[in-house]
Amino acid sequence: MMLKRLAIVALAGLAMTATPAMAQVRYRSLVADSASKFQIAFCNLKSGGKVGDGQKALRTGLEDKDAAKRAAGLETALKILQTETAGSQAQSSGAWYYLARTYLAVGDVAGADSAFTRAQTLAPDCEVDISAYRQNTWAALATRGIEAQRAGMADSAMFYFRGATVMYQDLPHVFENMGVIFANSDFNDSAAVYFARAAEVSKRDSTLVDNRNSATLNLAMVLQREGKSAEAVPVLKEYLSWNPTDTDARKSLAYAYRQAGMVDSADALEKAIVEEFSRMNLDSLTTQDLMAVGVSMFNAQQFDRAADVFARLAARNPWSRDAVYNLANSQLALKQWDKLAETGKQLVAIEPMNEDSYRLMGQAYRELKQQDAVLKAAEALVSLPVNVEVTGFVMRPDGARLTAMATGRAATDALGKNLKPVPVNLLVEFVTESGEIVASQEVAVPALEAGAPHEIRAEAKGANISGWRYKRK
Repeated sequence: MMLKRLAIVALAGLAMTATPAMAQVRYRSLVADSASKFQIAFCNLKSGGKVGDGQKALRTGLEDKDAAKRAAGLETALKILQTETAGSQAQSSGAWYYLARTYLAVGDVAGADSAFTRAQTLAPDCEVDISAYRQNTWAALATRGIEAQRAGMADSAMFYFRGATVMYQDLPHVFENMGVIFANSDFNDSAAVYFARAAEVSKRDSTLVDNRNSATLNLAMVLQREGKSAEAVPVLKEYLSWNPTDTDARKSLAYAYRQAGMVDSADALEKAIVEEFSRMNLDSLTTQDLMAVGVSMFNAQQFDRAADVFARLAARNPWSRDAVYNLANSQLALKQWDKLAETGKQLVAIEPMNEDSYRLMGQAYRELKQQDAVLKAAEALVSLPVNVEVTGFVMRPDGARLTAMATGRAATDALGKNLKPVPVNLLVEFVTESGEIVASQEVAVPALEAGAPHEIRAEAKGANISGWRYKRK
């Protein structure tokens, strides 16, 4: 699932191409616009020495009509104010304040942050004035970052977001969007840090409830991705204290309980969810909720009810491998051999290089005493050069991604003669519920010795993808 948050939200590992000097140039047009006119401070400042000269040079640097004079004015202001703050005016709030303003004018947000911090320490009543410059700068950089994020330019978005967080940290939006970029780039540990910061900031302001909720839920999601289920449990419980009817969050909590070894808590919560769903019209449930009901019923060994649920899901989407596979296992538990034989065929049509598909189908034929069919399934199984186990299927509005692991097998022919490893070409098809092919990709699997792994990855672009299948070419 792709996380998405765009509002007024680096990679430890995400390359930043700008040098410090280039960074100032890129920030300058945005930061300077947030303070493009010279204004005196709206607070009491103390200064002496040549601070007044630096102030005049800053005015020139901001307002002169001649570009060359503006550049010279800013250069002069920097020299004067840096010299003064390093010397006789080190305790002058005015010197630090106007140095910060000059840093903003040249796009140096780190310098501006440091100088503003020093100015506010020396002149606490300037907090409102300084906060206004910080927030205006933050807004300008955050807005540009969001534009880059929308355009799919994650590195540029991070560049602007990073600058924004240097200047201001009391709103959650930038932190949350940074978390989203980290999460979608599979840097889940870093994403967790930023979602946690977004959630913490949001809790301080009652008007930021939506941000608080989304950041907290996203934090739980990335913790679970990282296998940190024990850490996700209290986060999900806190979220559910605010949103007790969020079914997806309740299911996530049940999963987190189970992964954290809190089996009794998981069982109790799953039972409660299933009982609630069971009182509803099953056909009115979403596919995701219906799948959760079926899995919970199966885990509770209510195999007849589980089979009914998975049959409904398979009818909705015959190319949902999870629905068909779960249906087959429910039929196996119920010893419904006629039905399992048909469902087994459906599984083989979806993933013809998977051992489980043939074993389930072969078990049904064996119980039905259909010896010819048993032999045919067995021959297909033992001759498989690789076993393909699909490890993930992610659907997006504009496409999908399938990942799998191929593992070499000690294949034989029908007479038990060892077969040499051979390469295999698979055609992966991404399909709609009706079986219409939206996109396809050919994947090459090299000849693998028994036990040797090979990762498979297939990507598709297109709308309405709801399932997959592949075939050996």
